[in-house]
Amino acid sequence: MGVSLKLAEAVSGEKVYTLLLNVDFIPVLGKITWPELIEFIFHLLVSLGLGLIFYHFTMKWRLGFRRRLSLAAALTLPALFLYFPLSLLSKKEVPSIDNWEAFLYWSAAHILFAFSLNQLYPVLERWKT
Repeated sequence: MGVSLKLAEAVSGEKVYTLLLNVDFIPVLGKITWPELIEFIFHLLVSLGLGLIFYHFTMKWRLGFRRRLSLAAALTLPALFLYFPLSLLSKKEVPSIDNWEAFLYWSAAHILFAFSLNQLYPVLERWKT
């Protein structure tokens, strides 16, 4: 997902990858100028957390393909709407809240993440056994 937003930013000029990695509004963290790799790792940690929640509930409830996809969508949907407060809170130059092209890139990348969660589950199951 991060790579897709980095590519979208490089091609379109819309600062969606910058928005994804931005932590400048978070107390303490925002006072430090972090290298891009560290900001990306912050985002990966959040993604890993969502992945672990997804895996836990998929295992607990023994979900099939469609229900896993629904769970992945439910976990990811709030991230789509984080676009708006993150755009407003950012101190860096990021897309404005009414930039629908940027919101489309943001949404597509997060929907890709939801599908990825669902598709990776069988891989994890095989790896586990």
